[in-house]
This record gives sequence, C-alpha cells and structure tokens, in this order.
Amino acid sequence: MRRSLLLAMLLCAGIPCLFQQARAQYRGPVSLTSPLFSLDTPTAYANTPFTPPVEHMLTPWGELLRGLNKKGIGLVLDYTTESIMALNGGGGGKAAYAHQIGLELDLNWEKLIGWKGFITHAVIINRAGRNLAGDLGDNSLNGFQEIYGGGGNVAVHLVYIYGTQDLANKRLQIAFGKMPVNIDFANSPLFCNFMNKANCGIPKSLTRGSPGYGTYPGSTWGARIRYWPLHGLYIQTGLYGVNPGLNTIRYDRTGFNMSLNRYTGFYLPTEIGLIPSFGPNELVGHYKIGIAYDSSNYRDNYFDSVNQPAALTGRPYRWTNGKTQLWVQADQMLIRHGHGPLNGLYMLTGFTRNQSNNGPYSYQYYAGIVDSGIFSRRPHDTFGIEWSETFASPELNRNQWINYNFRRGIFPQSHVMSLEVTYNIHIYHGFAIQPDYQHIWNPNLQSNKKNIDALGFKLHATL
Repeated sequence: MRRSLLLAMLLCAGIPCLFQQARAQYRGPVSLTSPLFSLDTPTAYANTPFTPPVEHMLTPWGELLRGLNKKGIGLVLDYTTESIMALNGGGGGKAAYAHQIGLELDLNWEKLIGWKGFITHAVIINRAGRNLAGDLGDNSLNGFQEIYGGGGNVAVHLVYIYGTQDLANKRLQIAFGKMPVNIDFANSPLFCNFMNKANCGIPKSLTRGSPGYGTYPGSTWGARIRYWPLHGLYIQTGLYGVNPGLNTIRYDRTGFNMSLNRYTGFYLPTEIGLIPSFGPNELVGHYKIGIAYDSSNYRDNYFDSVNQPAALTGRPYRWTNGKTQLWVQADQMLIRHGHGPLNGLYMLTGFTRNQSNNGPYSYQYYAGIVDSGIFSRRPHDTFGIEWSETFASPELNRNQWINYNFRRGIFPQSHVMSLEVTYNIHIYHGFAIQPDYQHIWNPNLQSNKKNIDALGFKLHATL
C-alpha cells in the first residue's frame, strides 16, 4: 500500500496529474437547457447522482422538490418545442412543429428504506408534431428536429424504468431494467446542444445501423455493469435485447409492452473511457472507444443465397447472422468559464463504423465546438457549431444502382452532410430559447436532391 502511494506521488511530481477530482458530476438533461434526458454515461469521476441538477421556473415548486430530494424523491418536469422552416431545397416555406413533455422520477432507496446504494430511475414523455425532414423526402438520420421520433403523437410513452446498484465503495455499478443503450454508451452531454438529429443522443448511424442499439425514447430489457479500475478510467459492458420493431406502432407505441415476444437476439456493447482533467482550471476531457455485437439475423444488402446480386437474379436476399459496430469519441475543454463540468469551450470529434453488408450505413464522422458561458455577462448561454457526414453502405449503393438502371427503386444513396450553427439564450431560471440554422447536403444521402437551408427555433422550460 505504501509503495503504491509513493509511486503515485512520484508520478504526480514528475508530470501533471491528469486525473484530478472533477469540480462537479453531471447527470440530467443532455445539456442544462436541453429536453429531459437522464444520462448515465460517465461524465465525471463517479457513478451517477440520484437526480438531475436542474433549474426551476417556479420557485415554490423548486423549493418543494429540493425538500423531496432530501427525503430520497427526485422529480423533474419539463416542456420542449422545436420548430423549423425550410428556406429552399424544393420545400421553401414549409414548416413543422414538434414538442415533448417529460416527467422523470428518481428514488433513492437508501434514504427511503435503508437499501444502501440502490436508486431507481423512470421517465415518461408525451410527444407530438410533424417531421419536416420527412415532408421534404429525407428519411435518413439527419432530421431537423431531434425531439421528433419514437413515441410521437401518443399521450403517454414510457421511456425507461431501471435501477442502479453501487458496490465496492462505488467503484462498481450494476444497472438492470427496461432501458435504452444510448443513456450509457457512445453518448455525451454535448450532443443535444444541437437540434439536428444526426448526433443528438448519440451518432445516429449506430442506432440506424443496428436495431440492437436501442435509443431514447425506446428501451429494451437489459443490464449494464461499469467498473472504475483507476480514478478517471472506466470500463463498462452491457447485454440488451434486440427489438427491430422498437419505437414503431407495430410493436408498442406506448413503450409499456414488457414482453420479449418480438426480440430477435442480444446486443453486447463494451466501452472503455478516459476522463482526464488538465491544469489548475481542471479542463475536463472525455475519450472513449467502444465496440458492439448484435446477434440477430439481417438480410444482406447485395447477395442472394447463392452469392449472386439479388437485384439481378430476382431471388431473395440472403440472411446474414450478426453485425458489429465501432465508435471512437473525444471531447476536450480548452477554456473554462465556470465551475461546472459543462462551463467552458469544448471541442468534440468522433466517428462510427458499421458493418456494411447488412446495414444501411458504413461510416459517420462528426466534429464541432460547444461554448457555454462565452460571454461573462451571459454565463448560461451556449453557442455551438457542428458538422456531420454519413456514408451509405457500399453494398447497398451497388444494389441500388442495379435497381435504378432497371428503372426500379430510388436514386442511389451515397452520403449526406449537415452543418448546424446554434445559440441557446438563457432567459430566466429554467427557461431558454434557441435560434438555429441548419444546412443539409444530399438529403436522404441522394445527390440528385437539392440542398436544404432551414431556420429553427427551440424553447425549453423546466417547471
């Protein structure tokens, strides 16, 4: 023990201690002004606190909730709207509105009944509205309104209900229940500062590339285990059911279907993450690499059962077993503007790799900056720029060209790019508005479609 302590002291004396204690943990909305979305992906040096630290518009309500927090009951209620209008691209003047009302309930069972280290989390939402991207013929992952999606136009939708158990002095945590994969894996609280769906929550090529990667607001039964071998270093893995009908009417529009009758296999993700903190200002970074395997059967994008182009032979596309995915992500705070883990200028980048013979996408790349508190007189405002590019599966592209040459099917898909510039204006405690600009190249990954410029507006209120 003494030798280990001495070695650590010598290392810290010789080089900067990269793994300093973070100023604050973070769990809650993916950004302080984004829609309700509890985040269990490690963003500090410890497992998640039991309830999100959010502002409240109504002071008496906020005081009541803080009193309940002390008793082990956490409640968050918020409202978000996202409106968008196309300026061109064949849809000039078209507009769409979508909203989400979210309610979260967290229970700390140690405070309630003395069950040490056990916390449960549940979220229900109401979503409604229209999808402008769909109206313009873009059914790819680059939706203009990230709030639109699974669970839309239904009164009550269960997002998740699960529990977390801390063990080994909080160096080990186990989670089990009905939960999305993306609250733990390949996620970042920086992503949903943006309105475009390409990266909000996670890089969307992951969930569109594999139904096993269940994403908010959908969830499947599963379990996750996370271990911290060192301060600022974690490894986590999970096992989830694969439901190809997740977030669709044909399976369960409300999210309350608890059965396994439509599960087709299992999804096994593993992620290693490093969370260093540099210098006296504790410039926090998050670096992660992950890999996942989906055991389900999927149709091949190109070949039939005798390894010939199915589009030429007319035979059914062959079945393939399993698919793999890879993601590499990094973000780093360069300048600190405040005490919280999100208060500063961040740069972020990353890519995903999907198995392309039986999925729609091969690669996705993204890069951006997020600056929270750029102006000293506006410490809670957030500015962001993000670029993303996604490539279609080469096998899918070859297949589409064959069909297109025979005057069947759509114009072949190749790649799609998006650029977004956004500014979130903190108006009042728990209330923010966000003007937004987006540009889409090759909507629906099709080069014959006109590029789209769009102006958006988001409103978020936490009661």
